[in-house]
Amino acid sequence: MSASTAVPAQVPARWGLFLLKHNLLEDKRLRIFVTAVECGNFTAAARLLHITQPSVSQNVAELERDLGAQLLVRNRNEVSLTEKGRQFYGYARQILHWYKVAQDAFRPNPADLAREAVKPAVLRLEDGREVQVWASGSDIHIELLK
Repeated sequence: MSASTAVPAQVPARWGLFLLKHNLLEDKRLRIFVTAVECGNFTAAARLLHITQPSVSQNVAELERDLGAQLLVRNRNEVSLTEKGRQFYGYARQILHWYKVAQDAFRPNPADLAREAVKPAVLRLEDGREVQVWASGSDIHIELLK
């Protein structure tokens, strides 16, 4: 199993509470970028995120600068993805998903215990390969091991 897709080991609850309290489990620029793409323009994204339109524009520009790639084509009233933007959008959605999974694993509310990640099961396929299956929240995850 690769390190990037491994199910994380249990982390002390105090770390999870710290991360949740300080919202360190999410890069706001990813959320802003994904929201801008899904809304189709910076103004609608700003309204949805309760921030200003210049803040949306600035955060997306900083993200593009950090990545060294133009992600969006900006027109008068809309944005569209470039080819690199299309690639990055897929990664950004996955990253935000896994941030949520990690946050859910540390929710201190007892009502959320059912949403915690469960221990993965390893199943052997007829051809001898193994798959690992686990759930977190309402998501099911499957990974081919060998």
